[in-house]
Amino acid sequence: MSTTLARRATRNRANVPSIFSADPIGALREEFDQLLTNWFSAGENSAALPTFAPLLDMNETDTAYEVKVDLPGIKASDVHVQVSDNVLTISGERKGEKSDGKKNSGTPHYIERFHGSFSRSIVLPTAVKQEKIDAQFRDGVLTVSLPKAEEAKPCQITIKT
Repeated sequence: MSTTLARRATRNRANVPSIFSADPIGALREEFDQLLTNWFSAGENSAALPTFAPLLDMNETDTAYEVKVDLPGIKASDVHVQVSDNVLTISGERKGEKSDGKKNSGTPHYIERFHGSFSRSIVLPTAVKQEKIDAQFRDGVLTVSLPKAEEAKPCQITIKT
């Protein structure tokens, strides 16, 4: 491909990195850097801001479901657990750290830990006994035990001959 064509392609698409440029990896890097800059400098109400969805595990036994949710740095009083129409919803808020305003409080260089409201919902495979649900919060892990309703428990059927 001629140098003239490469210059023309670059000139015609000033805002789009050209695969014909002298440094296509550099152009891709610049585009990625611009994407990250736009993402982190978006306004507080922007949908482009990152969100927090806590990670969870769900295990099933013959009698219950057990859900464990990682919520490091969050107080139990800032977490809410609700079951409605066979949907378990865990929501809450991680409070941001506030600067004390003193000269020695430092200048942040990286702010990657999420703060703000979060919500996570999962559909339960079967009905549960809502009055028997138990939630424990220990060492940043929320454990919710959800006993199955009687009609959801497996039972052995005897075959008649």
